[in-house]
Amino acid sequence: MNPLDDEEEKKSFLRILAAFKYYKNYSLMKVKKNELYLESLPEKHQKLLTKYKDHLTDLKSCIDKNYEIIKLIIKDVGVMFENVPSSEPIKLISPLPNSTDLEKVQTTLKHFVRDWSEEGKEERRTCYEPIISEILARFPPDTVNPKENRILVPGAGLGRLAFEIARRGYVCQGNEFSLFMLFASNFILNKCREKNVYKIYPWVQQTDNNILTEHQTKSVSFPDINTSEYNDDCDFSMAAGAFLQVSGRKTKKLDPSV
Repeated sequence: MNPLDDEEEKKSFLRILAAFKYYKNYSLMKVKKNELYLESLPEKHQKLLTKYKDHLTDLKSCIDKNYEIIKLIIKDVGVMFENVPSSEPIKLISPLPNSTDLEKVQTTLKHFVRDWSEEGKEERRTCYEPIISEILARFPPDTVNPKENRILVPGAGLGRLAFEIARRGYVCQGNEFSLFMLFASNFILNKCREKNVYKIYPWVQQTDNNILTEHQTKSVSFPDINTSEYNDDCDFSMAAGAFLQVSGRKTKKLDPSV
């Protein structure tokens, strides 16, 4: 599926691209509201909240740093589905985003934690290891050729499960419908060339469930593994589109779906 072929798909592509582009303005605007509330208080009350004022300054710094990562994520996304080099960009004019899409950008940043950070290791062990263990049990590499088993992973998200299956020798294709996930997984799988080379602040907009204020500004490094080291050994791909469409196109080529 090429999102730039169909007019409706193109509108969706541009809408989501706009959400990434406006992340910084939207996030800073929310912090600004809190700053204005603070400034509306009597001066003697403001003096009691100097640490909170400093915290708001820290939030703005974290937002700036997140946006630097976002700019890397959306760089060249106009050619992500095209067989043209990134030096030949397609000019895209993005509309104003809606608040729902803007919140999804923040959610996407949190997915980096689960799939591609050391902090997400335990969750991955709980969610992904049972699936991988079942695949190894049903198609043991010591008795069958893993390359003869083509595995589809629908709802692949940022692609970690599909990648882990592929690096164990199986032919694996991740399938994802969300362009939020596809933009981010493209960056992780194709652009990151070192381990833990980037930092994000995934909880910068999370105002609840924080025991300490500094939890809101905690950084997370990613990726916890250098995916480029496995490119020669992995038969791995990502397919964009609805699961039924992709599985329909691949019926004769793919075996299990997980």
